[in-house]
Amino acid sequence: MRRKVAAILAADIVGFSRLIAEDEDGTLRQLAAYRNVLDDFVAHHGGRVFNTAGDSIMCEFDSAVEATRAAIDIQDYIRAQNLACAQDRRVQFRIGISVGEVVERQSDLLGMAVNIAARLETLAAPGGVCLSRAVHEAVSGQIAVPFIDIGERQVKNIPFPVHAFTIGSPEASLPTRPRRFSLRTLVMSPLPVAGICLVALIAAGGLVSRDEPSRPMEQLTEEASVLSPAPPRTQTPLLPADPVEAFSGHAQRGGQIDDPHSAPGLYHNALLFEAKGESIAAHRAYYALARMGLEFVDPHLRYAALVRAHEGRFIARQVYAELNEDVPTRATALVHALQFDGGERKTRLHALIEKHPDYAPAYFLLAEEHSEDRVGSLQTAQDRRIEHAALADFLKAHEEGRLTPFFLNQSVAANWIERAYKRHARLTLSSESVSAMPAFDP
Repeated sequence: MRRKVAAILAADIVGFSRLIAEDEDGTLRQLAAYRNVLDDFVAHHGGRVFNTAGDSIMCEFDSAVEATRAAIDIQDYIRAQNLACAQDRRVQFRIGISVGEVVERQSDLLGMAVNIAARLETLAAPGGVCLSRAVHEAVSGQIAVPFIDIGERQVKNIPFPVHAFTIGSPEASLPTRPRRFSLRTLVMSPLPVAGICLVALIAAGGLVSRDEPSRPMEQLTEEASVLSPAPPRTQTPLLPADPVEAFSGHAQRGGQIDDPHSAPGLYHNALLFEAKGESIAAHRAYYALARMGLEFVDPHLRYAALVRAHEGRFIARQVYAELNEDVPTRATALVHALQFDGGERKTRLHALIEKHPDYAPAYFLLAEEHSEDRVGSLQTAQDRRIEHAALADFLKAHEEGRLTPFFLNQSVAANWIERAYKRHARLTLSSESVSAMPAFDP
């Protein structure tokens, strides 16, 4: 048996017996779905599930900070999902986190830190997180959420009082004080985004990303009132006769467009909100545009970059997995592929080109994956051949006029074209055998 120090996260479901008694099949399906999401969040933060029993889950992390971030992500996600559920069918977790020495026996962990985490979980409010003092000391100043000192508590089977802290309000799962919500609670909920924003604003007294400073309720409510709602899933997209010209006209005139319903208007507003640092408003505009099922690739690339910057690649991947399932286009498939790492990203790009050999934007991005700028000194002769051939196909599409329909902002297309010509010329000059290169076969 090996001893080590670990952060332990313990979670279980509030009122699980009642939920099972009322609807066993439905509750078990719901629990299985939540377990998949919980496992993803745990893995994303470098943890692992080491024990389960019924509705209880025990997880191990190397870092108290990552354990706490995982707990916040899990509770934010479940809170957003519950907005679409009847009050008596809502699943709520309590979570406790401790840190200390544990004993590893095969894949299981034993020790006081495990026991304390399980007892801290009983002190958490439904939908809440309770931390030991050691965890609080490790994460204070590292995570921008409010902590509440609830003092020393005597808990079952622990021979000494445990000093505990909670995150946010200790009384209820929907606190009356302002609370910070993560952007991911918006993107991953089945409700339209604007609807979630308004419900969360009313229920929680505030809605901001943890990466942004807190703002007054009045300012957030005013922002929400001027944003167009996310379109329903079945909405037919509105497009002017020439969307590229319409977008260019918006850019030249400047200023926010009131109540935009077309792709050029939403994209213009999203870029404007980004420039002003209003990431939540930008998110709503991009999300509304993304659900229109159009093939413009540049808004999708900007939206994915925004989610990645605030929430990380894992959440961006989740967002585009959902979009690619609900409103599948070549653009959503392309941007979803880009959210993976290394070899998986290349594999998905090759597969996309094989399925859609006329999809020009994918060739440019595949060329980037094999470029020296991306792989550095590891670039092989095969990488150079693929990059050269993919750039040739991309430039051929441009010269045949097949590239324009994929971009609302033609300056983005112009930038890609300029870079492609330069890289293609450099590869041609650097290889004496370019003429003998085989045709590109994804």
